[in-house]
Amino acid sequence: MTSEETMSRITTQELLMILQEAEAVEPLLDGLASQMDAPAFSEQLFQYMEERGLTVTKLSELAMLSRSFMYQLCSGDRAPGRDIVLRLALVLELGVAEAQNLLRSAQKGALYPRVRRDAILIFCLNRKKGLAEADELLSVHGESALL
Repeated sequence: MTSEETMSRITTQELLMILQEAEAVEPLLDGLASQMDAPAFSEQLFQYMEERGLTVTKLSELAMLSRSFMYQLCSGDRAPGRDIVLRLALVLELGVAEAQNLLRSAQKGALYPRVRRDAILIFCLNRKKGLAEADELLSVHGESALL
């Protein structure tokens, strides 16, 4: 694959086909690096915080996370688990697409509407439910809580 080909964006389906036909992974990953890069979790998180006028301290309070843990997430020193990302998405009042972006940047599984717990979380994100409300809905429906 030439550098000119990697400069233009390819679809996920095209990327999948390239991966299926590859004989070695290393040269492929090097050539497709620009196609696979997602923004770092900390960069994505800071963008959403800035858009909403939230500080690290305020976000840690809202998400019920220790301030030191929140600073480690923001600096990239620690990677969040999926539930931490979802807690942050709820307190940041992200829409589903933004929450999916944040999950992707953290390299965590996307919300999937056919999974009962994920369906409840999608419902909560769509309706801008807070963390406590989302946790209550999860509990009422027998799903594991975020807190």
